[in-house]
Amino acid sequence: MPVRELTIGLALTERGVQAVEIERNGPATTLLAIDEWENTLSLADSNNIRGTNQFVEYLSAFLKVNQIRARRASVALDTSLLFLSMLPMEEGLTRAEITEHIAWELQQYFPHASPREFISDIHAVTHPDAEHWREVLSVSVRRNHANWVQKTLAQVGLELHILDVDHFAADTALRLNYPDAYRKYVALAGVKENRVDISLIRNGSLESYSYTIVRSNKEIVDRIARLSQEAKGVFSITTYGPYLDRDLLTQIRRGSRLLVEAMNPLRHVNVSDSLRIADHLSMPSYRFAAAVGAALRRD
Repeated sequence: MPVRELTIGLALTERGVQAVEIERNGPATTLLAIDEWENTLSLADSNNIRGTNQFVEYLSAFLKVNQIRARRASVALDTSLLFLSMLPMEEGLTRAEITEHIAWELQQYFPHASPREFISDIHAVTHPDAEHWREVLSVSVRRNHANWVQKTLAQVGLELHILDVDHFAADTALRLNYPDAYRKYVALAGVKENRVDISLIRNGSLESYSYTIVRSNKEIVDRIARLSQEAKGVFSITTYGPYLDRDLLTQIRRGSRLLVEAMNPLRHVNVSDSLRIADHLSMPSYRFAAAVGAALRRD
């Protein structure tokens, strides 16, 4: 018989906390709860006891009001809280050699911090070329940030299941809800007030990742317009993010030479008949792409 799994997905972003509870029963997935609230949890300031207590209060209310049964949570952190870097590496390196390479890179950017203060992972981005080199994406989070998230969840009886990155959690939501992404060359754009994260995905494989710091909606529109002009062969651009709204989406579409979609991370997710929608919640589903993707990720 299929194993029934209940998971909370939390996205901790500059625009608040997006939260869902999702049930997986074999191939079927069902949304049981959804909400969002102000993000008062400052990972950069662990002494912000008031903000942490407020976060715990909001999360406790979400669990109580929605009668949440899940005891594990997968958390997606905003990319601005992590260090992401594209690194060229020779094919055939051992894990120890790769770790040493990442440690060297971290020391260039954080000369006063020990590499042991970070938890790092890598993702292969391109296939090795004729000269046996490839690019990898290095993703690092401060160890004390990860520990702080784990301890905060424990205060409400939750176990940290997966610590993810919001952009790559959204990537998970894209792949599970848009299976044609495995047959096309597509772009994924995470739209934030001060940052745009962009991945290029060819036939289901990550080909590149980059980000741009922005200061206005016009710069967001211009960046995605440039993507539509320069990314040769891309079929479409899928956007998501809690900063995205209908007006900005319209501007992006007008400026782009390609089809621009707003991701629906619930496209292939059933919705429970008992789902409660809070009165304060305006729910364009693209706001919840990272939270849903975190809950759906399997490791």
